[in-house]
Order: sequence, then C-alpha cells, then structure tokens
Amino acid sequence: MSLLDKRICFVTTLPVTLKAFVRPQAEYLINNGWEVTWICAEDANFHNELPDGVRYIPLPFKRGIDPFGVPKAIMSLYKLFKREHFDIVQYSTPNAAFYTSTAAWLAGVPVRLYAQWGIRYVGFKGLTHQLFKLLERWCCNCSTIVEPDSFSNLKFSISEGLYSKDKARVIWNGSASGVNLERFDIYKKDGWRAAYRKKAGLEPHHLVVGFVGSIRRDKGCNELIAACRCFFSDFPEARLLLVGDKHFYDTIDQELRDWADSSAQVVHVPPNSEIPQYMACMDIFSLPSYREGFGLVIVEAEAMGVPVVVSDVPGPIDAMRHEETGLIVPVKKVGALAAALKTLLNDSDKRLAFGIAAAAFARNNFEQNEFLHCLLADKLQLLSEISQDN
Repeated sequence: MSLLDKRICFVTTLPVTLKAFVRPQAEYLINNGWEVTWICAEDANFHNELPDGVRYIPLPFKRGIDPFGVPKAIMSLYKLFKREHFDIVQYSTPNAAFYTSTAAWLAGVPVRLYAQWGIRYVGFKGLTHQLFKLLERWCCNCSTIVEPDSFSNLKFSISEGLYSKDKARVIWNGSASGVNLERFDIYKKDGWRAAYRKKAGLEPHHLVVGFVGSIRRDKGCNELIAACRCFFSDFPEARLLLVGDKHFYDTIDQELRDWADSSAQVVHVPPNSEIPQYMACMDIFSLPSYREGFGLVIVEAEAMGVPVVVSDVPGPIDAMRHEETGLIVPVKKVGALAAALKTLLNDSDKRLAFGIAAAAFARNNFEQNEFLHCLLADKLQLLSEISQDN
C-alpha cells in the first residue's frame, strides 16, 4: 500500500451521524487526496446531501436491537471489505460498530478504527448492562485502534478493561470533528440574537435557558424540564428553549411533558440547520446528559459565548471548565441542576465572565481546522505503522 493511494471507509448506523460528525473529516481527507466511502442505512434523500467526492453504499442497518439482522449485516460488510480492499475502516455508533468491527476483522482490513463516540452500556442496568458491555469489549478487541473522543471516556474505558492504554488515543483535545468557528461565529451573535429571538417568540428581556439535541430522558431532559418547572414561577422573565426532535419525547415523564407543552415559559423549535443562530438567543446552555462520548454541542455553545451547565459524566466534563466556562452538577440531580441554573440567571456578571472564557476555551482547544490537521496526521501515522509492519 502506497501512502499516495489512500482509501478509507466510514460506517455508521444512520445517515445523520455521517452528516453531523463525519462530513468535515471526509471533506478534509478528500481535499488531501483520499478516496472516501460512506456506508449507512438506506436513505432516499441522502444521495443529494453527499459531499463532493464521497461514494455512498447503503446497507440494511436498523437502529436498536436487531438480532435477526446481524448475520446479514456482517456478511454484507465482509464481502464488501474483501472486494474493496480499504486501507482504513472507521466505525462508530453501537450497531454499526458491532457489525463493522466483526466484518473488518474477519476480512483482514489493515486498520480497523473504532471511533468510540459514547459507551452505550453505562446507561443500562442488570443483564442488559452486562450484555452491552460484552458487545463493547468485542468491538474493541476486533479493532486495531480505538479512538474515544474524550480523555475522560478513555480513562473510563481503560478502568473498565475494554482495552489497554497502548491501544487507544484521543485526537488533539477531543471531540468528533472540532467546532467550525466560521459557522459558530460569535461576531454575528448580537444580530442573530435579536432576529432569532423574535422568530422564536422570545423578548429581548427574557432570560433563556437553552438545550439543543434530541428531547429525551437520557439527554437529561427530564431533569432539565423538572428543574425549570420548580423555580420558573419565581422568574417570570425566564424561558426554556428546547431545540430538537421529539422522536423520543415519550421517555419524559408525562407530568413534565404536560407542563412543558402548556407553559408559556417553554419554547420548542424543531430540528433545523440554524443552531448557531438559536444558540445566540441563549443566556445559558445546559446538557445534563446521562452519558456522552464528548458533547460537541457544549463546545458549540461555548464558541457562541454562552456559559454552560453540564452533568458530571465522562465527555461533557472535558468540553468545559468548571467555574470558568460554566458549572458541573451531579447527574440526575434536579435540585443541583436547578440551583446551578438559578445561580447563573441571578448573576449577569458571572454569565458574562463565563461566556467570555467559554468563547476563548472553544477557540483555543477545539477549532475545527486544527482538529482536522491533527486527524489527518493521525490517519497517516496509522498507515505508516501498517507499512512498516509489512
């Protein structure tokens, strides 16, 4: 294999992961002479959204537990890998990681890279926890290299015995793709803030707590809504801005959904491509998630100069600095979350100081071009190591 002829295949379960996290990587690699293939579940519109130069191969992947689809998925990938002779196969998300790590190992792909963007089993208990931990360890064992997107998840995985420290590393300071500071442009914040507050029905004097992502229990939305409900009556100017899909909204407690759906202090905006603009509307951003690989959305909010409140779980704790860019609270603790939000809502000077520090932190540690430069160097190092072994 010549380092001048480089072929990489990215595999995820759903197209949305490729669009959200892999696209910047793919475009950068193509611009540096790589041949890039994407594999994910079939999507009728996905062909029209591909970056120039990316080849797309749809396969019948399903989200969630699909025991009857496992043999077919693994065999399809195995045959494809034997035919295509990729130099690197990179995979992420639970189902795709299991299928792909197994198939790539069987096919003898030289570099089998598990992009460990989250550890699913930590959200389960009992036998389900043990089963998914075994599957996670299997994916790691089948891989030649594991790259979690945060140092805290790297440390956690080693402590859990998922892999040894010499088999894994984090690219630069972590994240899946860094933050695009041309898109999350803090210098446009004031204009966006006025325009998009008006668009969302928010007044200039409102104090806005924001969330971006799938509105579901394991993202901490149960606690976030409960925290806001318990003290918003004392803050008539406070608003909770939820930006994201409601595909798993029924995982939120019914009484909390009823309050959120009926309260004038809760505003919902469906998924859209104007996330920087809606973040500009926020005075505080909160992601009290139960588990994350990293929590790129935290850094995106910080890039817009918004202080953050996050849970004390691996991933998010690497995406901010406690008492500098925001506050860390115990996971699943409504009272602690409410207290942190109230502290910042009551203290405009602290919000301003945290926001200024947050923008600098995001710029200095997660700027996308620098991240992609480090990512390319990492890929070339992996290929060089294989060439030396051969």
